Amino acid sequence: MLIKKILHGYRGGLDFNNTITEHCYLDKKIKLTLNFPICNPKKSKKIDIKNYPYTESGWFDKNHNQIAHYKYVAIHESYWFYWPIIRFPLSGELGDIRVNITISKLGSSITNNDELGFSILEQYNDYYNSPIIEKLGKGYNTEIFNKIEEESRHRATSFSDEEKIEWFESRIYRSGFPKLNFFDKCIFNETEWIKYTEKRCSELHKKYVYATRLNNNYYLNVAFTLSINMSHSDTYWYKHADAAVVALMESIRLDNH
Repeated sequence: MLIKKILHGYRGGLDFNNTITEHCYLDKKIKLTLNFPICNPKKSKKIDIKNYPYTESGWFDKNHNQIAHYKYVAIHESYWFYWPIIRFPLSGELGDIRVNITISKLGSSITNNDELGFSILEQYNDYYNSPIIEKLGKGYNTEIFNKIEEESRHRATSFSDEEKIEWFESRIYRSGFPKLNFFDKCIFNETEWIKYTEKRCSELHKKYVYATRLNNNYYLNVAFTLSINMSHSDTYWYKHADAAVVALMESIRLDNH
């Protein structure tokens, strides 16, 4: 049991006995309250923004950032690192959990969370499979297929259509953006959320994304990134990390003001 504890145990992570409560307002109408464990390691204090007027004309376009397919205004970030029970020279953390809470804008109007889920998945899939290849990864999967076509042209015997599909699916699985096909729905603190998972095999992390409709054009996004840095089995760590994600979602409240 001791050896098992050393191999699979950890310290650090989230301490729900040591939390801090923060809140802000979304367009002065919705109060967002977070009761999260203190970051581990602690993060420096940032300037508090008390209100995010996302419906104000031009405000989102003026203040948003973009990472790949996702345009957003950042609201909150927290992180928690796990370390081995016994530290060795040059050993790093076992893994970490990060949560990013943001506001995003939809390309078309929606009236409920089902439509929100379909819209988010469509936006994701259309971006990486776009026939137009641009910066920030737009058309990334299309670029992979074009390279396979080019390789086929330079072969003495070209790939068959079936071989092209097999190569494409293999490379998408290893380094591309697999298609998102479905989402779930769940409720935390009387708020309904849609949930989907992003996972790329070339990266040592997976991402759980929760989203809920704010109005017909905007939604709140809560993204959990679980990263591993371990040579041994990750099963035990992920079991704890997955449970922590649920506990963190239970620590988020949205109330009409």
